[in-house]
Amino acid sequence: MPKKIAPLDFKDTWVVSDNDDFLQQCTAAGFNTQSLNQIENLPACSVVFSFCNDAARKTFDIAKHASNKQSVFCATHVFEPSVKSALYGLSLIMKSDFYAALHKQKLILALLDAHTRFDIKGQHSNASVVISEDATPYAMIEEDISSNFIYSAAEFFEVHYAHMNAQIACPFQFSGHLAISGILTVLRNNPLLPDNDLKRALEQLTLDVAQHTALLITEQNIITSFKVNHIEYSTLLKHAAGSRGLKLTEFAVGVNDAIAPFIDYSINSQMNEGISGIHVALGDGSSGYHIDFLCPGAVFSPTPPL
Repeated sequence: MPKKIAPLDFKDTWVVSDNDDFLQQCTAAGFNTQSLNQIENLPACSVVFSFCNDAARKTFDIAKHASNKQSVFCATHVFEPSVKSALYGLSLIMKSDFYAALHKQKLILALLDAHTRFDIKGQHSNASVVISEDATPYAMIEEDISSNFIYSAAEFFEVHYAHMNAQIACPFQFSGHLAISGILTVLRNNPLLPDNDLKRALEQLTLDVAQHTALLITEQNIITSFKVNHIEYSTLLKHAAGSRGLKLTEFAVGVNDAIAPFIDYSINSQMNEGISGIHVALGDGSSGYHIDFLCPGAVFSPTPPL
């Protein structure tokens, strides 16, 4: 048997970032740290947190020329570019079982190879999804980390189908209701004149969902209702999502069991979307927000034959 190569040897991992305050707190916590603004090569094992678009671009430019790298990339800037969020994300990375997550992705891929119709049940949710026979899921398996790599943190912890191009057929059809424990909001291309009222409304919605949970109802890939504490928010979602409106753009199965006891849905962290269960999303993150709706603990299983 070949020796396993861990995705990160945490004893030797370096935390790399463009934010000095974040790095100072990581150093105080005992991590090895390097400033992204002062390096020409990535350390052999690293976790990189970007706080702006330029830092993200520099990370991948450096990575192109690195001959020895095992790096996990966290795009903090498109979620919540705060030191609090980055420290929280780092803590969840340290608590995650990468190999268990990759093994679970492999099991889900086997299910998707054998079936096209699935039920999502449990945790007060009841929904179904039909996957197109020619659709290819985005996923990662252990072989993908057998040599040099740099991957987004999200790739380790979910199997998903995306529908970002509205001109092609959606690879999935989703209907039903989900109990939502948390949401994530992502904006990749910040407009020159940001809508601060919309940003604040979504931040408040994130806190409200974390406190009360929510009910999401979807019919044939279109969100028809999103209620938090008996208040309807579908109009806000339609405004925030931009040109795609209330049409789903993603269906995903999360595989990160290890973070369940530590997750905080009030923090807009990329690490939250890997929680075991399922999530769906609307928006493309460019013409408007990309918003994930997290349903942890729901069981994803093939629909029994009639």
